Amino acid sequence: MIRALLFDAAGTLIEPAEPVAGVYARHAAAAGLRLETAAIGEAFRQAFSSSGDPAWQDHPEGDAAERAWWRRVVGLTLSGAAGQSLPENLLHDCFEPLFAHYAEAAAWRVFPEVAEVLARAGREGFRVAVVSNFDRRLHRILEGLDLSFEFVLTSADARARKPDPSIFRQALGRLGLPAGQVLHVGDSPSADGEGARAAGIEAFLLDRPRNDLRAFLNHSLLQRGK
Repeated sequence: MIRALLFDAAGTLIEPAEPVAGVYARHAAAAGLRLETAAIGEAFRQAFSSSGDPAWQDHPEGDAAERAWWRRVVGLTLSGAAGQSLPENLLHDCFEPLFAHYAEAAAWRVFPEVAEVLARAGREGFRVAVVSNFDRRLHRILEGLDLSFEFVLTSADARARKPDPSIFRQALGRLGLPAGQVLHVGDSPSADGEGARAAGIEAFLLDRPRNDLRAFLNHSLLQRGK
C-alpha cells in the first residue's frame, strides 16, 4: 500500500521564473561587471556540475555549508564568464543580491499541473512531502507560492544531498513509514532515481514535456491498487 509521495522541488514543482544567465548578468552589471549571458550560461553549467557537495564538515549548520557552496558556484560562474579571476569584493557584491533574489517566491514559478496534482493527492489520502537538494530558502519559497506539504526536507536540513540515500532515510523516519509504502518523483536520474532506489524507494522520473506530475500521480494510484 502506497501511503506517501515525496517530491523533488526545482525542476519538479518549481523552476526559475526567468533564465538564470539573465539574472546573473543583471546582478553582475549592477556591481559594475558586464558579461555576456551566453558566457554566463555556459560557465554556470560547468560550475554547477563540477562543484561537488557542500563541505558539511567545515560548517556547524547545513545551511551555512549550502550558502558557501552557492558562493563558490557564483564565483566560478562569474570568473569563468569573465575569463579571469575576479576580486573577492566584487564577487561578494554580486553574490549577496543574487542569493537574496532566489530566496523570494517571485523568482520562481510553479509548473502548471502542480496545484491540481497536490490537491488530488490529498483527496486520495496520500501524505505529501518534499525532499530537495536546496538550502533553507526553500521553506519560505514554497510557502510564498502557496504550496503546502507535511514537511520539507532540504539537503541543508539533512546535511546530505541526493543521491546520498541518507536524506531519503531521514524522510522515511519523519514519515514513520517503510520504503515500500513511499514513492518519490524528480527530474534527475542520478539524484532522484539512484538516490531513492538506494534507500529502497521506487522513483518516478519526470521528463517534461514527455510526462509530468499527472503521470506520476496516476502511477501512484496504480501502485496503491496492487
